Amino acid sequence: MNTVVFGGSFDPLHNGHIAAADAVQRSFAVDEFLWTPSWHAAHKLDVSPADADFRVRCIERVLASRPQNERLCSLETDAQRMCYSVETLQLLSRQNSERNLYFLVGGDSLSHLNTWHDLPRLFAACSFLLVPRPQWGEQQLADYTASLSPDLRTLFRAQFIDMPIVDISSSFIRQQLADGSDAIQMPATVIDLITTEKVYR
Repeated sequence: MNTVVFGGSFDPLHNGHIAAADAVQRSFAVDEFLWTPSWHAAHKLDVSPADADFRVRCIERVLASRPQNERLCSLETDAQRMCYSVETLQLLSRQNSERNLYFLVGGDSLSHLNTWHDLPRLFAACSFLLVPRPQWGEQQLADYTASLSPDLRTLFRAQFIDMPIVDISSSFIRQQLADGSDAIQMPATVIDLITTEKVYR
């Protein structure tokens, strides 16, 4: 069973996230696709995300019009604490040993991947699917792989998904909203929820 785990803050969920999910659905034989919002990302401790319940509701609204193999995975938000990615991936594996886990993250994650918790177990638990980002592509992946120790290099499996670069970031959208500007690079259902609840304003 090929299980894609799309981890992130989704703060807020935007069209770049949707484009990445669509590209994976086109390019891979996906049995289940798990949108997995973090409670508080370990590598973003200096940024307080919007309330987890709000971010979960945004995902649930978007899922109403997504392929049936996509669903919410609320393991990290239900825990109501910072969870390491390796913990979540290993729990998903224990729930169903038939799962082949693919972890979908932005290609720019390569810039700080070495700081993630327990790299040997993380690399053994999943293959990485990387979303192309400005200045982050195949060359940067090759450079990162070459920089790993031989033991880690043996475990590390990663590839960029085939899609155009979508230069959208949640931080830029949050800044637009905080400045009072209209941010339109999001699904309409997410814009409606942000407008109604005045989040990020």
